Amino acid sequence: MGCKAEGAAQGYTLLGGLVLIIFALNDIIGGLNQILAGNFDGVITLVLGIALLLMAILAFDACGFVYWMIHRNGLLLFVIGLVAIILVGRGLSFDPIGWLMNVGTLAGLMILLAGILIITKS
Repeated sequence: MGCKAEGAAQGYTLLGGLVLIIFALNDIIGGLNQILAGNFDGVITLVLGIALLLMAILAFDACGFVYWMIHRNGLLLFVIGLVAIILVGRGLSFDPIGWLMNVGTLAGLMILLAGILIITKS
């Protein structure tokens, strides 16, 4: 598979990560608005939004697109994809067909597939 698998994994991660960053910013803004309205659930939404933002940033690093802390690691990218799916679709069951119905879970699935590509490449 060589360079083609690596490039595809980076492309999947870049596209999925951008969608997850948009979802994370939406959760952060929504959480802040809920906190200002006096709703405690806004704290949970804010924390999950920050966690999703960190997952997207770590996904860019784990795919080898940038070299910050983690170098190319397919297993970590696979785990980040699963965690991103859980964070976007809260209370979601293990249903891959259902993951395709939401853009956020589809982005997590793309990161998960990028992890599988990097694992099978090595």
